[in-house]
Amino acid sequence: MPLSPEEIQQPRTPQELLAFVESVRERAKTDDELRTAGHLRRGYLKEFFDEIVPLAKFAAAVYPESCKVSPVLGNQGFDAEVHDAEGRLLERVEIANPIDGSARASIGRELAESGIGGLRVGDPGDDFEELIPIIERTASKKALKDYSDAVVVFNVSACPAFKGFEARQEEQAERVRSTLSSMGFRAKRVFIMFPSGGVDRVDA
Repeated sequence: MPLSPEEIQQPRTPQELLAFVESVRERAKTDDELRTAGHLRRGYLKEFFDEIVPLAKFAAAVYPESCKVSPVLGNQGFDAEVHDAEGRLLERVEIANPIDGSARASIGRELAESGIGGLRVGDPGDDFEELIPIIERTASKKALKDYSDAVVVFNVSACPAFKGFEARQEEQAERVRSTLSSMGFRAKRVFIMFPSGGVDRVDA
């Protein structure tokens, strides 16, 4: 059974939003239709993976459990609203999830057809390295827009550092921090979320 807009946009606390994300993943294990739609990013599964999953991780790291996070689907210039315990709007959140779209689509088709996809040869950290120019291009576009009423979050969709390769990922992370810090975004705050789960503010 596919996800509905109502299900996705329901206000939840940060931990409830994390639990919702996990529940969808659990459903996909036994729901063939949902699993295939996820591989192919059909329906609202593209928004789920590109926006809701990183939003849940960010919200859990930044907002208290007294807040309610409401994902907002569409092209309105932000992906969620955050309200306090009294229901007052605290801020809006824009999620940027820079990825290689064509590569992700190819992997999705392989997974949908055979259950196996994304096999690649390379060194630990190569996936992060390949994302850096994509992050830079995305950031350049975001810097041209007015997000003065929103928080902008850049999600790095790479694997966590392999043991023994932590220094390489930290060097890559520092390059991305430096790039984003120099962009001059018109936003309330700007964050970057790393594969390790760490969230750094890069506009201050």
